[in-house]
Amino acid sequence: MATVALISQKGGTGKSTLALALAWEAASRGGEVLAVDADAQGTLLEALGMAAERGLCPPTVTAMGRGMHSKEQLPRLARRFRHVFIDTPGRSDDVQVSALLTADVAIIPCGQFAGDVWALRAAVETLKRAQTLRPKLRGALVMSRVMPRTTLGQALRGCLGDVGLPVLRTVVTHRTAWGESIGAGVGVAQYAPRDRAAEEARALASEVFSLVGRSTR
Repeated sequence: MATVALISQKGGTGKSTLALALAWEAASRGGEVLAVDADAQGTLLEALGMAAERGLCPPTVTAMGRGMHSKEQLPRLARRFRHVFIDTPGRSDDVQVSALLTADVAIIPCGQFAGDVWALRAAVETLKRAQTLRPKLRGALVMSRVMPRTTLGQALRGCLGDVGLPVLRTVVTHRTAWGESIGAGVGVAQYAPRDRAAEEARALASEVFSLVGRSTR
């Protein structure tokens, strides 16, 4: 069993969309998947509930909060699953810390604008605090909602190099299919399998699973 938490300091980074895509991609590759919605907005609960109503077989979803790291909560429930993905609120608080205290890997999405990069500091600090209690916890950044073929997008990777965390090779670009997939309740690779966004989702999942494998070893 491996747990991935998606965290950020601000909204609009695509955190919930990525959590949904990763959960569906993990399910498509085999094994039981649990999606944990720890965000008050309830995006994962809504999306996966909609998928179930449509007769699909979505990953299991549950809501949890600041006490999820308690051994009687998520650690106990997670034993039944191969992969667990946690969507957290768009701010650094007790819920994010609780998620990190039960995670193997933390993924921090970052957009291409200066405000997105500045907001990384709080998320990285939250991660580092959690690592003092959970030394094996790994973290990585993913460039998200980047406008294709822009100089801002090209410069972002260089800016992120100063943060002190590895930057995943996959770049998640700003494409219509990403936004539409949430409304359909499925991952973007399941929603539009031939779209460029689907290629990004599959590549991102492969990188995240590789990082998880190194962490759990």
